[in-house]
Amino acid sequence: MMYKLIALDLDGTLLDERMAIQPPVRAAVAAAQAQGVAVTIATGRTFRATRPYAEALGVHDPVICYQGGAIFDSQTGVMSDPVTIPGTLAAEGAQAMLDLGLFCLVYADERLYIADDTRPELEYYLAFHPEGVDLVVTPDLVEITKTLSPLKVQFTAEPGVIDRHLASFQARFNGRMEVLRAHDHYLELTPLGVSKGTALAKLAAHMGVPQAQVMAIGDHFNDLEMIEWAGLGLAMANGAPEVQARADAIIPSVYDHGVAWAIERYVLGQE
Repeated sequence: MMYKLIALDLDGTLLDERMAIQPPVRAAVAAAQAQGVAVTIATGRTFRATRPYAEALGVHDPVICYQGGAIFDSQTGVMSDPVTIPGTLAAEGAQAMLDLGLFCLVYADERLYIADDTRPELEYYLAFHPEGVDLVVTPDLVEITKTLSPLKVQFTAEPGVIDRHLASFQARFNGRMEVLRAHDHYLELTPLGVSKGTALAKLAAHMGVPQAQVMAIGDHFNDLEMIEWAGLGLAMANGAPEVQARADAIIPSVYDHGVAWAIERYVLGQE
């Protein structure tokens, strides 16, 4: 099969904890693009947080951000097809997090809204964002959220805390918002029916690429839909076992340049 579109997750797929894209991965992506293959990044991050990596890879096609909530022109930053959460519903999610003493972030208009900038969780979050963030600190987070059109609402905590609250959030917001564990330390609320998979399908259709000619690579639960939708869905060896079980194949880990290996094998025809 000749693949014409490659969708790549960022954290845990292109990036390890050092937050760098390794030279073999850059070279493989460049080689694929030189053969006319389109490459997109599909991430839960904002566009501002995604753009440096798109530039580092030389990606010139649109990129998928906010877990599929919006697609951005990688060159101009213009957003298209945003799917947002109604402000009152997002505010309910924020209130539920604050009532539990959790560190809540509301994403809207490429800004992050928080109630308290003294929490240690903020320092942890910012360590993953050397590009900087447009941060709005307000004690009236819930009321302000009602006036916004958020793309997602998130809390950041230790993995055990995520484990403890995941089921209750899923039950509370079932049928109203997606509830996903997007990272060991993140639980996110996103618009109902939106995922990296739905955004990838939309982007492929816009580009005229058949589903069978799309390859997607990821490692975590938020990558499941795009891995299952793509003609070839690949899971990283460092990924969650549940994701590996539903992928078409498991490729080497991020530490072994798995993305480069996959592109060389499945796109460039190198063994």
